[in-house]
Amino acid sequence: QLHLCTAVGQYLAFTLLVLETRGEHGQEERQRATQTLHTWAEDFETTVRSVPDSERTASSDASFLPEPTTYQNVDRSPIVKRLRRRFFIQDQCNDSLAKVDNHPESSDDDESSSKPPETPTPSAGNAGPRRSQRILARRPRGGGSQRGGKGADDAEAGPEAETGAISQRDSPYCTQKCLLGLVKGQKLDPKCPNVGLHRRHGDYHPVDHTQWLSMLHQQLKQSLDDGITPLGHGGARGVLFKVTLLAYGYTFVSKGTVRAFIPDLEHEADVYKRLLPAQGRNVPVFLGAIDLRQMQKIYYYDHRVYVVYMTLLSWGGCSISDAKAAGFPNEKLRALAIQSLQAIHRQRVRHTDVRDANMLFNEGTGVMIIDFERAEMLDLQRQPLAPIIPNKRAWAGKGRHGK
Repeated sequence: QLHLCTAVGQYLAFTLLVLETRGEHGQEERQRATQTLHTWAEDFETTVRSVPDSERTASSDASFLPEPTTYQNVDRSPIVKRLRRRFFIQDQCNDSLAKVDNHPESSDDDESSSKPPETPTPSAGNAGPRRSQRILARRPRGGGSQRGGKGADDAEAGPEAETGAISQRDSPYCTQKCLLGLVKGQKLDPKCPNVGLHRRHGDYHPVDHTQWLSMLHQQLKQSLDDGITPLGHGGARGVLFKVTLLAYGYTFVSKGTVRAFIPDLEHEADVYKRLLPAQGRNVPVFLGAIDLRQMQKIYYYDHRVYVVYMTLLSWGGCSISDAKAAGFPNEKLRALAIQSLQAIHRQRVRHTDVRDANMLFNEGTGVMIIDFERAEMLDLQRQPLAPIIPNKRAWAGKGRHGK
């Protein structure tokens, strides 16, 4: 039975079919198109102003309207769809599954009902994943069989950079201790699931933190398709990516943002530096930041969501709601959250937006506090003055002549 009879309906159907097919344009293809295609130069406002006022108003004569086509023996009533039973799968709260919470890095999700959201992601509410997210879920991106970018020193680049053996989408996240050891120049964490990819020179990390950042910069400069996967989650100031340094298998998360919100992420970076003593236990490990504008690149995340700045962090854990659903006692979660907040306060930092959406549960470390774009850094307390030592000579003189 024909249900799409008009040419417009058929065009719409074909367009939707094309949009749902696999093979979404990659970031590098978009970059090449942007550099080679010409900009549309037609000024429509000037064209409209050049048309006389007498000719701008269309005639209301109905005789010029086309006669609608009538189709015989075609049922044009809406299709009655069968009810389908929905199945819900509960995510387990475990590091090995590499899950992230449903509202990571969010700040203003509770304000979306009263005013337009500040998030750089299009408003999705609770209506389920968008079409673009479903396509991303089906399309294997990053890592895989494609080559990753080499580091600044080709002699130190691991074999995975040349063979493309790392399956970035499926690779587990590195542990807090692993990434904290990378930042501080300490030993490898034997419990990290990617330690076999890191190990090159005994028990220490194959590169220092500065070299690590340089290699990641070169990898992203070479391609924004390899080693980076959008997770489909976002908040008020950023959207989340899963990132892998392909040369050595370091896997972590990145919080990307648009040009307007770069100062917020820069402020958050300053807060993380203040919270260095608490990193890896009470807050994620801060790994640095990369400005894509320095390499003349943009990550086209979604319509009018052009990511140009990326903060690099260790994976914090799953959401508090997932931890509760997995059976973790609410009282224990509350106690762990208080411990983390106290650790933050000891560093003279006030979060100002403490709620479940800004906390993650990590099975190895407890509750981690995230999302510090609006945090306040208080003045560091001054060291107490040294005790006053009396002048013994003056006291001795007073003892002889003071009677």
